[in-house]
Amino acid sequence: MHKLIVYVVLMLFVFSNIEAKKHRKQQKNQVTEETNVIEVSTATNSEVKQDPCSKTKCGAGKECVINPESGVGECKCINLCADNTDLRRRVCSNHNTTWQSDCHLFRHRCLCLEGLSSDCTDEHKHMHIDYYGECQSLPKCRKEVLEDFPRRMREWLDHIISKKIHVSKDDSDHYTRKWIDAIIWKFCDLDKQPHDRHVSRHELFPLRAPLLAMESCISDFLDNCDANTDHKITLVEWGECLGATDAEMEDKCNQFKASQEEVLNA
Repeated sequence: MHKLIVYVVLMLFVFSNIEAKKHRKQQKNQVTEETNVIEVSTATNSEVKQDPCSKTKCGAGKECVINPESGVGECKCINLCADNTDLRRRVCSNHNTTWQSDCHLFRHRCLCLEGLSSDCTDEHKHMHIDYYGECQSLPKCRKEVLEDFPRRMREWLDHIISKKIHVSKDDSDHYTRKWIDAIIWKFCDLDKQPHDRHVSRHELFPLRAPLLAMESCISDFLDNCDANTDHKITLVEWGECLGATDAEMEDKCNQFKASQEEVLNA
């Protein structure tokens, strides 16, 4: 059990870093794309034209392609996904089908939605990634495991934030309750664009997908966090399902964001 907890902690930490790096890369690309221009010079004059795809954001399974006639950037289904032989990059869909990678899954869904493939079913039009790795028979969530899940989640997040944010040992009360900051930090980390202080089902994916194959109760736990079943979790709901009081769940997202930027710019 100790080895499993250590392994899961490492998985959460690695995946959190991957998501953070991906987010920073997207921000960097956005800045680069916004300044990306194509300079066209002639003997008599020069003009600057903006890359048609610089501000075109395409969804999963799509990529920006410049229309040769209009010169406008358009989102089209990805033309080709790279072959993948790494078992760790395979994904299992919500219909229990293994795909080579997330690119292959989302590309096929796009082709089916656009009517560009004959190898389609209704399931293909609505599929998404259920978890990472090849599909397997997952164990059922046991009541005692679900009841203990909040404690273990707190410990994982506390371990992760200890590596990210320094907490002074002089402040003994805050030090002993630093897991409060850990769960607030994770909520802020999950709340992607738009930062509306709500975590949607889609935004829960980076937390759920890497753990589902190892933690049979992750889905049930996250469902329980959505107390009013409106398909989004508030900061207070997140705290309550992890054992914190309403008063303890202080909005520190801007503070954590500033701290992270300081570290990156250091």
